[in-house]
Amino acid sequence: MTRNPKIDEMRLDGGVPCLDFVNTVPDRFDGSDRDNLNNFSDLIYWARKAGILDKGAFAALEKAGQTNEKRARDFFAEAVDLRDLIYAIFKPIALKQKVRPADMEAFNKLTSKYFPFLEVVFQKDKFKEEWNFPPGHFYAITAPLVKSAHALLLSDTWSRVKECPNCGWLFWDTTKNGKRKWCSMEDCGSSAKALAWYHRQKK
Repeated sequence: MTRNPKIDEMRLDGGVPCLDFVNTVPDRFDGSDRDNLNNFSDLIYWARKAGILDKGAFAALEKAGQTNEKRARDFFAEAVDLRDLIYAIFKPIALKQKVRPADMEAFNKLTSKYFPFLEVVFQKDKFKEEWNFPPGHFYAITAPLVKSAHALLLSDTWSRVKECPNCGWLFWDTTKNGKRKWCSMEDCGSSAKALAWYHRQKK
């Protein structure tokens, strides 16, 4: 697996896979077109980093992408559309606003498209959910992201989705007091505090 330093350096601060996927856009506030995902190879590399794909699934998808480059390009565009839809749903939630009915309708169509591939199996004395895609199926990348968004919306803590005021990343606040403000205290939190200190000193 060829290294991808840009994605290797990415933080996974969303708290759940669907929000980590949304946060593959480096900064939602800087007005640029920067994107950490620019092609199918970037997408599967990120999915491996995020724990969505294991080593075997990554290798199968890498081979599938090389075998059918056009389908890989088309699927990458579909994945970006999914990212935009997840952002469109959880951004207003983070701002305590209503989600557009059209976005929920589009999401429900997606779940009906993916969930027929989800089955319950019994393994090692317990039941678990499992996707029954064949090896190398592109949906193996996006299906867990759809499931992650679905689970978060149905959880008791969906209202704890927040937006970082520094970069616009979305994150699920699982702190006890629910007072987390930044996507990362080490990054955005420290940057904002340093800037505030600078302005105080300047005054």
